[in-house]
Amino acid sequence: MRLEILLTMLFFFAGTGLSGYALCRVLRLKKEGILFRILCGILLWWALMELILVPMTMRFQSFHRFTAVYSAVIALCCLAGVFCWREILEDVRELPQKLREHLTFGHLAALALIAYQLSFIHHHMYLEWDDAYYVNLANAAVYSDRIYWVYPETGAFADFDKRYVLSLWPVFYAWLSRLTGVLPTIMAHTILPWIVVPSAYLVYVLTGRELFRDDRGLQGMFLALAVLMHLFMSGEHTAGITFLSITPWVGKGVLAAVLLPALFLLILRTAGREQAGNWILLGIACLGGCLLSSMGILLTPVLVGAAVLTVAVYKRSVCYLCRGAAACIPCVVLGIYYIYLTR
Repeated sequence: MRLEILLTMLFFFAGTGLSGYALCRVLRLKKEGILFRILCGILLWWALMELILVPMTMRFQSFHRFTAVYSAVIALCCLAGVFCWREILEDVRELPQKLREHLTFGHLAALALIAYQLSFIHHHMYLEWDDAYYVNLANAAVYSDRIYWVYPETGAFADFDKRYVLSLWPVFYAWLSRLTGVLPTIMAHTILPWIVVPSAYLVYVLTGRELFRDDRGLQGMFLALAVLMHLFMSGEHTAGITFLSITPWVGKGVLAAVLLPALFLLILRTAGREQAGNWILLGIACLGGCLLSSMGILLTPVLVGAAVLTVAVYKRSVCYLCRGAAACIPCVVLGIYYIYLTR
């Protein structure tokens, strides 16, 4: 299983990295570094899945057809990233120097804590009762070749549950399962944490750089504090800060641990430098958040809207507010469609 973990991590982070380079070139976001481009690729993969998955689910398309379409789109994104080989080589050459400049005692302490967290999750697995529904949804997709046609708890053919049909996160690791040949349950509980946990702390690394641009020590302390909070400051198993340590495969956990902090990071970027590319990336992140959980359709525009309104009032800028509202359009459209489905 260690080989499967390593290969899946390599596929995911290499693929999202290439996709991120392609996206940053399109958005004209230059000199951002490898880590930021990986984050861009992750958000792009999730947004593309939501964009493809919702209409295919509504049209009752088969899972193997979805896998073919989505895999082809991801392959095109990765291929586009290959054409950014000059930027990739430049960033790889600069990587050793940047590591020497940025790596502090705080970063080393955080890396040790992250390794402990991953080891703990790997050897002491927590089984959430929601797994009977969500993980079985992935199993049903792979083995029945149907996206949400089969009720995951009973195996009966049924109309899809309107509460979840717009946010089918389990299909993401069902897709990884189909590509790798690993059972969906094993993919969720054993392999996916090795993707989600590094992705979460990747966001905190970038947020620390954004908050403390000129102080490497504070950046390391910020990352170490973030890891400590996730490890030791949780009060109950349903708290957002707890999900990363016990159920990193659950969609609402990924929403709380990865997507919402990423939105905060992107809002900081739009407030600091109002490039059009940053606003488009914020919209992509909002769409990707809708894949993770039904709560993402609501929480994402609430967070973005409140933050953008606050910054717009501070800057006295109506344009800033309008751009923020435009970034929330995917959530608004899906929210209206959700109301239509459930009325």
